[in-house]
Amino acid sequence: MSKKTKYPVLKSELKEIAKDIKYWKSKRKLKSREGHLLSDIHVILMRRKYDFRHRHIAYCELNGTERYKIERPCWKSRYNLPNEKFIEQIKIEHRLSENEKKVFRGEMGR
Repeated sequence: MSKKTKYPVLKSELKEIAKDIKYWKSKRKLKSREGHLLSDIHVILMRRKYDFRHRHIAYCELNGTERYKIERPCWKSRYNLPNEKFIEQIKIEHRLSENEKKVFRGEMGR
């Protein structure tokens, strides 16, 4: 029996971002850059990693996982805190889309 995935749209977004990160990591090597500058690749990677981190935190919290289980606190975490506004924005966006689907299927108010 398969377990139904909560927030499948957010999960698919995470998978796509992970694929992008893997692709751009492979482009860092000189022979596979195909005309891209290493600095441009680095900027793309950092943006995608930032996006993935925050979407992952939002996805886990939407599924009921507590923050300390998602990101373990360490000495570095004081200097690299997640953007709480961005996480809340992602959570609100995906809660709304899930509610719209429920309304469309007639599941709300039962």
